Amino acid sequence: MKYNEELSMLKTIVPKLFKLTEETEKKISYKQKNEIVTSSDLFIEKALIKEIESQFPGDNIHSEEFNRGTELKDRTWLIDPIDGTGNYAHNLDLFVMQIALYDHNEVVLAYIYAPRFKKTFYAVKGEGAFLNGERISVNTDNSMSNSLLSLVGLSHQSKKDKKTFDYLIDFARENALKVRVFGSAGFEMASMAEGIFSVLYTDVSNYWDLAPGLLLITEAGGFVVNELGLDYRLGDKQLFAFGNLEVKDKIMKYIKQKAE
Repeated sequence: MKYNEELSMLKTIVPKLFKLTEETEKKISYKQKNEIVTSSDLFIEKALIKEIESQFPGDNIHSEEFNRGTELKDRTWLIDPIDGTGNYAHNLDLFVMQIALYDHNEVVLAYIYAPRFKKTFYAVKGEGAFLNGERISVNTDNSMSNSLLSLVGLSHQSKKDKKTFDYLIDFARENALKVRVFGSAGFEMASMAEGIFSVLYTDVSNYWDLAPGLLLITEAGGFVVNELGLDYRLGDKQLFAFGNLEVKDKIMKYIKQKAE
């Protein structure tokens, strides 16, 4: 397997780092008015960066807590030490630790660890998506009734236009989809790759939030597009993920008509 050394490192170090955080008191602070950070976020990111620098010297880092301003270039690690920090801080188990590797101008390795559920997701470009060593695939069913729709970032406070969320909620009501908001982009995107969600939408655009799940979904056979219906690229304003092309076409047509 390509990038086997990098993946082996993550499988070894990430669970150990989380276990270490469980042995210390969790301290909560705020980076901004509504943006929680915990002592676990800071500890995990520092320790992981130290390990990467030891094993892969010269690689670049782009991470949520200490390296937000760095650019993506070949051999860049994208790190979100705890995605779903609000959930973690309130003892809700819907959070993950997630890392991706960007190389040759694309995301080539993804690793998402959901410690409370004992789930380890990973993918290498061109080699499929896996959960605890077993290959996974998206939900390809085209009957939307009672399927699950994930809306990542619905409640996130920002100046972004939230109309697409409204359109999708209207679509869900009209087509009997069940709307879910877990509060963790990584957890929800991993769930999409696993076949739990049939549709996922987000206006989140941070690289560390999306890069691991993006590769995981596409390697699980999913279709990921932006607001124009074009293949999604990191940095695009909106992300839609589907397991079925018929569902994709129907929803994108519905949103276009609503927006006119």
